[in-house]
Amino acid sequence: MNVDKNFLVFSIAFGLIFFSFAAAQLYLTVEFNKTSNLDIAFMSILLIYLFAAIFSPISAYVVSKFNPKKGIIISGIVYLIFCGVLVTKNEMAIYIVSALLGIASSVLWTSCGTYILSITSKNYYGRALGIFNTVFSLMCILGMLTLGTLLSYYDFKISYLLILIPGIAGFFMLFRINDLKISKCPNFKEGLKNFFNPKFLIFLPVYVAQGFLFSLTIGVIPIEIKDMFSEIFVGIFGMLFYLIPLFSAYGVGKISDRLGRPVLFIACYILIGVAMLIMLNKENFILGIFIFAIAFSFTRVLLIAYVGDLCKGKNLESGNALFNTALNLGVVFGFLTFMLIKNNNSGGDLIYIISFFITIFSLLGFVVEKKFR
Repeated sequence: MNVDKNFLVFSIAFGLIFFSFAAAQLYLTVEFNKTSNLDIAFMSILLIYLFAAIFSPISAYVVSKFNPKKGIIISGIVYLIFCGVLVTKNEMAIYIVSALLGIASSVLWTSCGTYILSITSKNYYGRALGIFNTVFSLMCILGMLTLGTLLSYYDFKISYLLILIPGIAGFFMLFRINDLKISKCPNFKEGLKNFFNPKFLIFLPVYVAQGFLFSLTIGVIPIEIKDMFSEIFVGIFGMLFYLIPLFSAYGVGKISDRLGRPVLFIACYILIGVAMLIMLNKENFILGIFIFAIAFSFTRVLLIAYVGDLCKGKNLESGNALFNTALNLGVVFGFLTFMLIKNNNSGGDLIYIISFFITIFSLLGFVVEKKFR
C-alpha cells in the first residue's frame, strides 16, 4: 500500500488537534476532582457525548451538503475553544461549550470517517485506518506526556493554555489537505435508509458497547487509578490506550483486511469481557487493565473500517453518522450508569459487571447476521 502525502498531512493535522484535546480530556476529571468540582467534569463530558449522539444523524446531512474538509475545519475550532474555556473553570461557560463540542464532535467524526474511506481503496481500509491510528496515537501520547510534565511545573491554567499550541498548528495544517466532494442530496436521502436497514441495526450494540467501554477509560478508571496509586499513574494508564495502537494499529488493520473485521471484533470483545471480570479483584486490577487496554485498542482500529465494509463504499456519510450515534449513546449510557451507581453508594465493582454483560451481549449481532446472508 502506497501512502499518499495528502493522507499523511491529514493524519498529522488531525492528530495534532487531539494532541491538545486528548490530554485535556484525560486530566479533566482528575484536575477538577482536586477542587471538589468533579460533578462539573462529569456533566461536561456527559453533555459532550449527549449532544454528539443527538446531532450525529444530522451530521450526515451537513457532511453531504458541504464536504468533509470543511466539516473537520469548523469542528476543529470548537475543540480548541473547549480546551481554552476549561482554564476558566466557569461552570456555565464549560457547559455551553461542552454542548457545542458535542455538536462539533458529531460532524468531526462523520467527516473523518467519510474522508478516509473515500480516499482509500476498499481492500486497504484496515491498513489505512492502521496508519491513521498510529499517527493519532503518537500525537495523543505526546500530548499526555507534555501536559503531565507541564502540570508538574506550572499551574492548571498555564498548562492548559500551553497545550493548545500544537492543536492550533494542526488546525492550520487542515487547510492544506485536498478538498473532497462527496454525495449530493439524492444520495444522502438514499443513505437515510441505512438508519432503518436491519443489516446495519444488528451491529449497533457493538458500537454502543464500544462507547460504554470508552467512558470507563476517561471517567471511572482514571479516578480508581489515582485513588489506588497516585496522579502520575493516571497519565501512564491513559498513554497505554494510545501506546498499544502506536505499535500494533497497522498490523491489526492489515490482519483485519485479510481475516475480516468480525473475527477480530469477536476475539477482542471476549478478551475485554474477561478483563472486566479480572478487574473485580483489586489485587489483579492492573492485569485487568493491561488486557482491557490491548483488546480495546485493537478494536479502535476496526470501527471506521467496518462501517466501510457495511456501506460497501456507498453513502458513507449516513453510515458513519449512524454508528457514531450508537457510539456516543454508549458513552452517555456509561456515564449515567456510573453516576447512578455513585449516587446510590452501590459497590464500585458493579460498573465492571455491567460492562461485562454489555460487551458480551453486543456480539449477538454477528450471530444474527447469518440470517441476512
